[in-house]
Amino acid sequence: MRILVVTQYFWPESFIINQLSQTLIAQGHQVVVLTGKPNYPEGEIYSNYKQTGIQRDWLDDVEVIRVPLRPRKSGSAKNLFLNYISFIWSGLLRFPFLVKNREFDVIFVFAPSPITSVIPAIFLKIIKRSI
Repeated sequence: MRILVVTQYFWPESFIINQLSQTLIAQGHQVVVLTGKPNYPEGEIYSNYKQTGIQRDWLDDVEVIRVPLRPRKSGSAKNLFLNYISFIWSGLLRFPFLVKNREFDVIFVFAPSPITSVIPAIFLKIIKRSI
């Protein structure tokens, strides 16, 4: 099965979605992750990543495609709001083009917080006609 994962948080940030993606690969599925630049919990983009532009990397056999977002900084309500909105905006603008010629059987959203991560995924679902 071809699985597209949409999540604001992914490796090297420490979330269960990292292990779940690797488990899906071990079971024979293809997994592509659309995510933002890592910045949790420190609030700044990790040093191995640039704040701007698209970056691609791999976690074992999981393809990871990263879009820019505003880092969460101090974690105040304002900064969190801007962080969440920037992921939505970046996802709506960039995700469709990043997977333009690819088909997926399933789009899976990992959203422990914020639930707003589903917005770009719903848009992709409509475009890609996935479940």
